[in-house]
Amino acid sequence: MMEERREFERYQVPIPCTLYWHGHIIKGQISNLSLGGALITRLSAIPPEHAFVVLTFQAEEGQVQLRGELTSRVIHTLTESPEQGEIGSIGVQFQDPIEKVSSQLIPVFRALDEEDH
Repeated sequence: MMEERREFERYQVPIPCTLYWHGHIIKGQISNLSLGGALITRLSAIPPEHAFVVLTFQAEEGQVQLRGELTSRVIHTLTESPEQGEIGSIGVQFQDPIEKVSSQLIPVFRALDEEDH
């Protein structure tokens, strides 16, 4: 059995997002999100592994409206079959200081917790 190594709780979320990488604009969807990073799926293109990207998204969960812009690094990629209409998915690890990430994401997590109750 594999040991859980995640440092932060993950939230399953369907949030449309945009990745910016060296002048490229890549559309996708955040599938799960934590203070440490995110899994991005439904990508229109995949930046190379270890690329530094900027992830932007807007969430409207209850009263929360958030524009997040977090500088991130691609830590792994997964290529899908083109017949499925998706290029693949990537995991990003946030590179910004935890204080900046927390200030932007904690309101979203609170709204998600309220939805669950």
